Amino acid sequence: MTPPPFRRRLLGALLLCSAVEAQALEGDRIRPSVGAVYTYTDNVYYLDERVTPNFLKGGQRSDQILGLRLGLDADHYWQRQTFTLRSTITDNRHVTYDTLDYRSYNAKATWNWVYDLRWDGDVGVERTQVASNFYDFGNNSRLSRNLRTQQAVFASGMMKMSADWKLRAAVRFADITNSQAQFTTQDTQQKTLEVGSRYYSKGTDDYLGLNFRVLDGEYPNRQVVAGSRVDNAFRQYTLEGALEYQLSGLTRLTGSAGFTTRRHSELSQRDFNGVTGRLTAIHTLSSKTSVSASAFRELGTWEDSFNNYVVTQGFSITPSQQLTDKLSVQASFAYRQRSFEGDPDFAQGNVPKREDSFQAYSLTASWLPLRQTRIDTTLSYDTRSANDAFAALAGASNFKVVTFMVSGQITF
Repeated sequence: MTPPPFRRRLLGALLLCSAVEAQALEGDRIRPSVGAVYTYTDNVYYLDERVTPNFLKGGQRSDQILGLRLGLDADHYWQRQTFTLRSTITDNRHVTYDTLDYRSYNAKATWNWVYDLRWDGDVGVERTQVASNFYDFGNNSRLSRNLRTQQAVFASGMMKMSADWKLRAAVRFADITNSQAQFTTQDTQQKTLEVGSRYYSKGTDDYLGLNFRVLDGEYPNRQVVAGSRVDNAFRQYTLEGALEYQLSGLTRLTGSAGFTTRRHSELSQRDFNGVTGRLTAIHTLSSKTSVSASAFRELGTWEDSFNNYVVTQGFSITPSQQLTDKLSVQASFAYRQRSFEGDPDFAQGNVPKREDSFQAYSLTASWLPLRQTRIDTTLSYDTRSANDAFAALAGASNFKVVTFMVSGQITF
């Protein structure tokens, strides 16, 4: 029987990658991989238990998803320069709701450059495509997938001022688009400029730093608010401290925290001022046991008739245990609280501000039966509680979802 067209293309690409690996220069690393993912979810549309939309087939909320994945990682070394490629593509097929089938991918190529003894940095391009989460959609928007595609180019450079002190600058240009027409007002073009400095601990990669970042955001498809087209372009300033530091022999701290100011060109009612950042502590209890904890408050893009951005704050705790040389387990609990901000006053009227909270529990086991083979199994339970501001859009606002996933990957 002739394989389906997509699988024939995967097989052909895999054989090509294997042939390229044989011709690689000495010292280069080319690692093609192939994998499969099976997922079962008891609530594929993230629906509230109190509603049963008419698009469900026989009232069925569950579904199974089969994914076929192809990856290619490569590293090329030339003198002191390093060129890297990281890429995967996954074809996802639903057993029941085939209108949700989609293809996700990510590809990132980077040149890590070094010049003389004082200069180093990177230059690169990346492109990703992912499916938007259903839990923020109304019922009419759940009939098919919205795919978010991001294209970006970036560059950074650091100049060594002394044995322990470096100056850093970085730029990034990103273009984000949505596949469904009702979400094109969220298409965004972003330009980011960052400057700062890092002070390193002697003889290590640990550092304390200070960053200043400017982000310009533009929406090419203007939003309609109260019958008028609104330009939601903004400029965002962030001043933050950053660190990568071994606090003690057992605890390592990473992350950044500071203050962010966001200003809108037309609607000052949508401006924002507040503390933002993410800090992570990793504590090693033994050679096989560790615990990671993070706390965060971040500003994200969101746009509808009432809101222009979302403030997300919360924390996560992740203990890990290496049971044997080939088997490890990891548990996780995460809590997120989201507040949807940026109402221009004249649009929302008496509708309360939308807020919700998430709790996510998961348990993952990773097994390495062979040196180049990996199998991961994850069981997760996610819940959301939201106020009534979202009920008019989605029919109801809470959900519970149980997901079971098994994935396997072979790296050549």
